[in-house]
Amino acid sequence: MSASRHALRAMLMAGTLLGAAVPLAAWADEAADSGDLLGEVVVTAQKRAENVKDVPIAITAASGERLSAMQITNFHDLSRVAPSFNSNQLGDARASGMNMRGVTSTQGNPGRQSSLGIFVDGVFMARTGMASSQDFLDIERVEVLRGPQGTLFGMNTAAGLVHIITRKPDLTRFGGYGEVVFGKYNLVEARARVSGPIIQDTLGFSLSAGATSRDGFTYNSTTMQDVDDERKFSVRGKLMYKKDNFDALVSADYAKETTKCCSAVLWKLLPGASLGGVPTAPIAPPGLAYDRETLQSGINTNPVRGNGLSAELNWYVGDHTITSLTAARFWTLQPLNDPDALPQRFLDNFLIDQGHHQFSQELRLTSPGDRKLTYVAGLFYYDRRSTDYEDIRLGPDAPAAYKIAGTNFATITDARVRDRTYSIFGHANYHWTDQFTTSVGVRYTHEPQSVVFVQTSNNRVYPQLGTTREKRTDEAWTWKFDASYKWTPDITTYASIARGFKPGGFEITRRSNMVDFQFEPETNLNYEVGLKGYFLDRRLSMNLAAFYTEYDDFQTLAFNGTSYTTRNAEQFVTKGIEVEGEAHPIDGLWVTAAASYVDATYTDFKNGTCRPGIAGVCDLSGERLNGSAKYYFNAAARYERPISESWRGFGMLDFAYKSSIYISQNLDPNTRRGGGGIVNGRVGIKNDEGLSMEVFATNLLNKDYMNFMFLAPFSQATYVGYVGAPRVYGVRVSRSF
Repeated sequence: MSASRHALRAMLMAGTLLGAAVPLAAWADEAADSGDLLGEVVVTAQKRAENVKDVPIAITAASGERLSAMQITNFHDLSRVAPSFNSNQLGDARASGMNMRGVTSTQGNPGRQSSLGIFVDGVFMARTGMASSQDFLDIERVEVLRGPQGTLFGMNTAAGLVHIITRKPDLTRFGGYGEVVFGKYNLVEARARVSGPIIQDTLGFSLSAGATSRDGFTYNSTTMQDVDDERKFSVRGKLMYKKDNFDALVSADYAKETTKCCSAVLWKLLPGASLGGVPTAPIAPPGLAYDRETLQSGINTNPVRGNGLSAELNWYVGDHTITSLTAARFWTLQPLNDPDALPQRFLDNFLIDQGHHQFSQELRLTSPGDRKLTYVAGLFYYDRRSTDYEDIRLGPDAPAAYKIAGTNFATITDARVRDRTYSIFGHANYHWTDQFTTSVGVRYTHEPQSVVFVQTSNNRVYPQLGTTREKRTDEAWTWKFDASYKWTPDITTYASIARGFKPGGFEITRRSNMVDFQFEPETNLNYEVGLKGYFLDRRLSMNLAAFYTEYDDFQTLAFNGTSYTTRNAEQFVTKGIEVEGEAHPIDGLWVTAAASYVDATYTDFKNGTCRPGIAGVCDLSGERLNGSAKYYFNAAARYERPISESWRGFGMLDFAYKSSIYISQNLDPNTRRGGGGIVNGRVGIKNDEGLSMEVFATNLLNKDYMNFMFLAPFSQATYVGYVGAPRVYGVRVSRSF
């Protein structure tokens, strides 16, 4: 399809959403006296509290109330509210994968970093799984920022970031909430929060906790038990002190998971499909993946623990604010899995033991926000120490030719990584008039890394490589320029250009040799224009952004049949259009929708991986990026109305769609996931005293879909993968006070 036809389809998609505003005009008069206006949304995307409409960034801000109404309780469901964004857990917690504007990032081992950053209360998460594997708890709002954010957030935000902001303690009154959920597959969820003053208006606390328990979605016919269950627990406590010209917020959290996850199921069998000479077809379930039956001889487990402590201190000196944000975080996981995904004991009990310890310190000076010149300047330090021990061994069914007699047939890798960052940054806005503002931001980053990597092998699949010690240092200037103009108090346009950066790293995985052990940093240049505004007497809110981003030395990940490898693609371009809107057309009706068109294509990538059966490297120039969907769309509608003096009824439907993607870098058609969408629904009642009761269904139409597919290691023509969640229905009861 030509570029012009792509652009036409994108504009039609945007026009459809914008066209939805037309019937709203007819409702405007009806709603005029309802008081059902769209209020201002305050975000901290530029390290100060601002109206989201005044921030020249493509940003989706979802309040805690909106997330609760949609029953979004985990990170991966944010694709239901943000355009051009997708997230999945592709196996155990290490393998959390995010995609934004066509750019996919995963961090299976500690030598790789992400193009997309995740922050919780301003604290950078060294591994995406630190945040994405936890359930949401006590959320004030989530901000999804698209495009490079390197001037103010720094760490690994070349493609964008997700910032999760939790609620602060209440210093004036006691309050809280609690909820329980019961559903299919013996689903039980419980969440609660309490907050209030210890010393009125001076010292307050909050304590929140949540737990989830659910039986498995998949049946293992080899071991005859249900698998892919869920067992999670988390708790967070905060203390806040506020007196005169100083305030302090101390936070501590802990999370634990003991899930049996994630089991691979048969996805596709080509002629000759087998493992170790044993044909696969005779033992395959009739419906393959969608029978939700795994044949694995081993059990997959995902034990994870994480905790952290942070302190944010603010001194108000004159009309300026000095902020110190100090944080330490710890994350450990010991997943066990069966990588061959079949009943043969070819590769069994693959053990991974990772530990990640990080410390960060940020100092900021923030000017008052009511001057012609406003600015933020600061220093940032970060220190991460990670360990990665991996033990994979051949089982009794593996061919004898692969084994070394008298050994345990294991390949063991043991790595130690240290990564430090030193940064200085500044961002300034100049308000030339009440309507016209220009901004400039700059950041210098110096990042030294070191690694000790050991590979020992007692089989002939991988060689004995001994010990390798290497260092590298990356440094870069990132910057951003933008200009915005307020045509009216409710309508703003902006244009920006920004430079993004992600450091290089080490390919810490089972290796055939030490060639290309290191890979280079990636950089990008992003051009963007946008419009934000309220329309129809503030019954409709609309954001529109168009972007063009050119990446150099993009770090792209591929599976070579035995391990994942990172290569630098010389150049690729991603461009597209995003539109999102929210409307309250009549009293009690709330509607949101978001859509995007993304065209992500390699413009120069001569050393890409080849499809199975083709040796060497292949030129992927002109090809689409794997993991990149061209079209995203999500929408939600909630209607609420009185049914008595004290009770109100409500109903809600939401829908999220994404078009087809290729899972593997080589665009193997057997790893193509077709496009499709998921519908969720709920209906319930609530009263004036904070009690709410509802029935719900996720994946209401019970759509079958795959999250991830790959060629099973050492197999012939046997593709396996992870199947998406089925329909789950149940009841939720909550009470706020």
